[in-house]
Amino acid sequence: MAESEVPLISIKPYLEGDAEGSKKVIEQIKFAGEKVGFMMICDHGVPQDIIDENWKATRAYFDLPREKKMEVPMSKDYMYGYSGFEDETLAAGIGMDRGADLKESFALGPPGEDRGVPPRKRYTGLDEFQNASDRYYNAIVDLADKLLEIFALAMNLDKDWFKNKTDKHASALRALNYPALTEVPKPGTLRASEHTDYGTVTILLQENAPGGLQVLNKGGTWQDVQTPPGAFVVNIGDLFQRWTNDLWKSTMHRVVLPPEDLAAQARRQSIAFFQNINADAIVECIPTCLSKSCF
Repeated sequence: MAESEVPLISIKPYLEGDAEGSKKVIEQIKFAGEKVGFMMICDHGVPQDIIDENWKATRAYFDLPREKKMEVPMSKDYMYGYSGFEDETLAAGIGMDRGADLKESFALGPPGEDRGVPPRKRYTGLDEFQNASDRYYNAIVDLADKLLEIFALAMNLDKDWFKNKTDKHASALRALNYPALTEVPKPGTLRASEHTDYGTVTILLQENAPGGLQVLNKGGTWQDVQTPPGAFVVNIGDLFQRWTNDLWKSTMHRVVLPPEDLAAQARRQSIAFFQNINADAIVECIPTCLSKSCF
């Protein structure tokens, strides 16, 4: 497995309890986490009907008038809800000066009121979308839990090591719409400018439309990431890199513009799940990630 490639990993052996197959899965994920910071996973156990239902409902949501979507707006007091086209510039988080990102989004926070974040706000008259989002959120939470088990085993920890640090997580689901472009964008503008993710792990569902995801590899080259049908893109976040004493990598990525001749037909959608730990969890170097110089 080359360090410059985003690998495709089947986690089916782990989910089915295949001891020998699980060892290979753990080795592959350990390599991807430490050397690439990105991977694609397939045979992940998330029901296809839940994926399809939410994808379709999300597309219909973004087709709604802006006025309807703004009934649950993102704000400084509510970090979820709707964020409009060109309302955000991700590269600002790393001090880069770029034009506003050419996207709109809707974010859904965790259920309940004991997570240290505002409770969910709901739209009126959009039950199909909200129920589909809830079901998808819950299914991806289960997948994130399984991935953290594998991560723990890859670091020679008990598989449940992360469990009491994520049982009241404040994870967020964020659906993104990158509209077709009918005007020439300003120079330097991207669909989603360069950034890393803040949390532990991100699980992304995307379509391979023109103007897609790119990852900055070790050689300093931007690499396109095209996913096979049914696969998720998984990447390590900043918090997890810090937690592992920089052994696992949070890698820079972006979403680029489509080719000019395809821009007017190149609408693109993706749905990202950002796994975050409990608000009261203490983040200190994971014991098995201490370097020999620390002893």
